[in-house]
Amino acid sequence: MIDGQPTYGNLGLRNALRIRTNIYANSLPTDVIVKIPLDPPSGMSRQTFALELVKRAQNFASYVSPYSVPAKVFGSRMRPGEYNSSSYLAALLKSVMGYVPDVKVAGYQAPGWENPMALHFFKGEALR
Repeated sequence: MIDGQPTYGNLGLRNALRIRTNIYANSLPTDVIVKIPLDPPSGMSRQTFALELVKRAQNFASYVSPYSVPAKVFGSRMRPGEYNSSSYLAALLKSVMGYVPDVKVAGYQAPGWENPMALHFFKGEALR
């Protein structure tokens, strides 16, 4: 599993509340509520899809973008330039799939999904 949660004081105040890549190998964080199955793009194997996601996540320029919290969770949208973990995942998927998949889970919203981070963050090109 890969996510883009904010950092906290454990990495120094300069990096506090900035988005970073977190990769969980062989385990899930205990607070995972929703799991969404994804199919790879046409012509791409599941293994290649997984490897590309990990590769792009490892190339992500962590600690560059501040983590933004939506004004309200339900019915809220992030403003341009505001990013959160949903913006991170939407952009990561777009960087491999070429589009942001439509994700709808009854009873849940994902503010930030509609505003993916810029793809250059996943190419190692953003300034750190």
